[in-house]
Amino acid sequence: MIVRKDTIDLLTKYRVYSERELQSRLAILAENYVKTVAVEAKMTSFIAKTMILPAALRYQAEVATAVNATKAAGVENSAQADLLKSLTSTVTEFQKATAELDHSIAHHAEGEPLDHAKFTRDKTLPAMAAVRALGDKLETVVADDLWPLPTYREILFIK
Repeated sequence: MIVRKDTIDLLTKYRVYSERELQSRLAILAENYVKTVAVEAKMTSFIAKTMILPAALRYQAEVATAVNATKAAGVENSAQADLLKSLTSTVTEFQKATAELDHSIAHHAEGEPLDHAKFTRDKTLPAMAAVRALGDKLETVVADDLWPLPTYREILFIK
């Protein structure tokens, strides 16, 4: 780390930086890190709420309609019911993860810029990763015609 005793001793000994300059650099780097992650976190939340969640809910409604139609026809299809349960569970987890991300974005850590950077590392990044993991899971389930984003398959193997 830039403000460890041995780093400060070395850089001040050879007059590369003063201790105050090193503290200032650390503050600038920490603020830049926090701002960069904040932008990415806000975009993650925006995409989750305005693109992925609506598509997942539309697909969930389609599956629910199919399950109800099958039941009304007197046919029991446990595979469809299991799909609906799994989808509903994943959508619920996705909504909770997005809410946790929003809570992390709204929270402001107390203290120095390094404290803010540590909060970002410990709370915001894991919340973003949780939203991402559930979004990736939904991508593999939601019907292709409803999915609003390029899929990994489309990115890797351009049509």
